[in-house]
Amino acid sequence: MRLPSKSQVVWAAIPVAFVLLVLLFFPFRYRIEFDTDEGINAIKAMMVLRGYRLYSEIWSDQPPLFTFLLTAWFRAFGLRLTAARLMVLLFSAGQVAFGTSYLRKNWGTLAAGCGGLMLVLLPYYLRLSVSIMIGLPAIALAVASFYMLAEWHSRPVPGRLVASGLLLGLSILTKGFTAVLVPIWLIGILANVLRNPTLIRQGRHRWLGPVAWLAALGLVVGLGLLLIVRTEYLSQLLSVHLIASQSDEFAIDPEHRTLASYLSESWPIFALAAVGAGWAVKRREWSALYLAGWIAAGYAFLVINQPTWYHHQLLLTVPAALLAAIAVGASIDDVRTLRPDWPRARRGALSLGSLGVFLVFLVIRLPGTAEGLDPRLPNLSGPGTDEEDERSLLAAINDHASQTHWFYTDRPIFAFLADIPVPPNLAVISQKRLFTGGLTEQEIAATLDTYAPEMVLNSRFGLPAVGEYMRTRNFTRIDETTKYRLYFRRPP
Repeated sequence: MRLPSKSQVVWAAIPVAFVLLVLLFFPFRYRIEFDTDEGINAIKAMMVLRGYRLYSEIWSDQPPLFTFLLTAWFRAFGLRLTAARLMVLLFSAGQVAFGTSYLRKNWGTLAAGCGGLMLVLLPYYLRLSVSIMIGLPAIALAVASFYMLAEWHSRPVPGRLVASGLLLGLSILTKGFTAVLVPIWLIGILANVLRNPTLIRQGRHRWLGPVAWLAALGLVVGLGLLLIVRTEYLSQLLSVHLIASQSDEFAIDPEHRTLASYLSESWPIFALAAVGAGWAVKRREWSALYLAGWIAAGYAFLVINQPTWYHHQLLLTVPAALLAAIAVGASIDDVRTLRPDWPRARRGALSLGSLGVFLVFLVIRLPGTAEGLDPRLPNLSGPGTDEEDERSLLAAINDHASQTHWFYTDRPIFAFLADIPVPPNLAVISQKRLFTGGLTEQEIAATLDTYAPEMVLNSRFGLPAVGEYMRTRNFTRIDETTKYRLYFRRPP
């Protein structure tokens, strides 16, 4: 058996070092919730684990793969918040591994090192690496698909195309926004088939690869939608998102920000990505242009699709960071070999400018990223003091958990932490579902009457149907927090 080279061992250590950095210095282990989506994803998996069926009983507007992966993870490691976050961290480490491996093989060690650094420094990257949310895992699978596509460009083996199609299909089944990559990938594959001399010599057989890619992609997505979601529930994945993109409710919502505001700290990355695309054209490294197409298609999608949230930006900043790393690595090489003649000097000015923009990015992002880390090993020392209300609330919930068969809450992370089931149809209570009419007051009232939950937590929405349900029953407030309202129905 051939042992890995020292270089391979060193580069394999990069994602391992990233995982250790997050495990030791990013305070996530005792954090109750980074985002309300964490609670929604955790409670869906917990309810599936208890035997309730996704879509037919548990309403969901997202593809099924992440929920089923999380369910299997909980079955193996128990219903623990930290376990779920570690699963997402592995996706993030895989993204770093595939991204830096592509850069190292095609653009050298300098580009790979800069690419790994820029990924970690992206806004919200560390937080999203340990948040139980679907965006980063979907993008990580898309990066893996891109890596296999780039490998096929360097050596056109059909198996690599099959792997790329399978991975992109899994990405789409995790979060549907990566479906925008399908035409980008397909255009690049067809262009390579038509111009690559090695493939042209294969005659008609050269089309086996693209057909295999389409078949693998279609098989994964088709089987996932038809066997898991099923045709009668496909509207759950589409209707709410389509209505939301045309809704005025989010425009006046104070939590809603524009895409431009979320990307304001990442402008150096996009400037460098444009330079990186130029280097790709100059050196005829056509696989890098998949990243440029990814950015363009992703931007068009996010502009059309509303609302935009902070975690959506990774759809643009991850490919931009990889393309930007090409510019930085090539610029460093160019400056080191600069000669004082005019054509080289003109290119040298571009290279020096690129390195200047890279330094600006470091100045913008290094302080904020470092501030999010804690050198006192917070994940080993214990919980902080910034969630005292949440811990007090959780203690009150646990005090009454044994007397509670069903728990209504618009913050399902607390139901998950107390291991109390929620009415399946109300596992997902989100702004998008409420604003678009995907969940009505009448449906809420009917569900509450059916399940008769003994505990109610109002936090985000304060819905009239919930207040009316409690008004006619013997509910008493049992918490002492300033931010929440927890009620328990005492026996008559």
